[in-house]
Amino acid sequence: MVTGAAGFIGSHLVDLLLDQGHTVIGLDSLDPAYSPAQKRANLAAAQQHPSFRLVVDDLRRAHLAGLFAEAATVYHLAARAGVQDSWRQGVTDTWEVNVAGTQAVLDAALTAGAGRVVLASSSSVYGETAAPGGPRIVNPISPYGASKAACEHLAGVYSGRGLEVVTLRYFTVYGPRQRPDMAMHRMFEATRADGPTFSRRGSGEQTREFTFVGDVARATAAAAAVPAAAGRAFDIGGGARHSLNDVIAAVGAVSGAAVRVRTVPRPAGDPQATAADADPARRLLGWRPVTSLRRGLAEQGAWHRQRRSPTRPPAAQPGSAQSVPAAI
Repeated sequence: MVTGAAGFIGSHLVDLLLDQGHTVIGLDSLDPAYSPAQKRANLAAAQQHPSFRLVVDDLRRAHLAGLFAEAATVYHLAARAGVQDSWRQGVTDTWEVNVAGTQAVLDAALTAGAGRVVLASSSSVYGETAAPGGPRIVNPISPYGASKAACEHLAGVYSGRGLEVVTLRYFTVYGPRQRPDMAMHRMFEATRADGPTFSRRGSGEQTREFTFVGDVARATAAAAAVPAAAGRAFDIGGGARHSLNDVIAAVGAVSGAAVRVRTVPRPAGDPQATAADADPARRLLGWRPVTSLRRGLAEQGAWHRQRRSPTRPPAAQPGSAQSVPAAI
């Protein structure tokens, strides 16, 4: 069972699980926070697969226990995503979808006797503490980060009642099907002659551990299979840090056109640096990132071109990147 199945990461996970031979039920509300048509397109291949079924419903109102009774594993990826979207009027939706929705999922999974819940969290729970050498504590600096921290605490509550939960803290995920509000998506669109200008928040020297979506999907699938992972939280990062300016240059290089940039003030909730501690995921899940930033950006760029020119061959599948060092 995959909640948020039509989203950016969820749709890649669905494709991977189907490739691995699983039967998959996807749940998605097709919320119009961004185009429902794009979300349906994300699942175009899965919808042709005989082992996939999509349920369109809001997880806060759906009869989850009945759906989960069919599932050995529940992958909970549905969320109101985005740090900047979580301020002001976005706070209510962020809290209701992320926290109330997660409690509904955990409660239904416990009731249905699901074998395990894999919970998608975020590096945003660390705030400024995920910088290299930082204390690495849960100390969010945005409402979105706070909502994800609350979801993790709820996971602990339900673990205490006997539900197996594995939490994955994703670090700055990018790749094909990325949401329109996310940085790389906006950079690629800013390379078009008729595209919008990319708004760089601050100097661009802030660094992130960018993680390719195919690698994230592999980590998420792996989290269901390792008994010792129960009750643990794992950082899922790309293996190398790059500045925002590095990424702007790399997007221009793979696109063959410079990213048009304007500078805007760096907003609240935006940490200066993030770095994952991937050793626990490597040791316990047997997972490591294999996709370099340049290779991952090339795949995302191909997806952007295919969207604008539907007659082109489709972009490579997310799991098709070669095993190359996780460096730019």
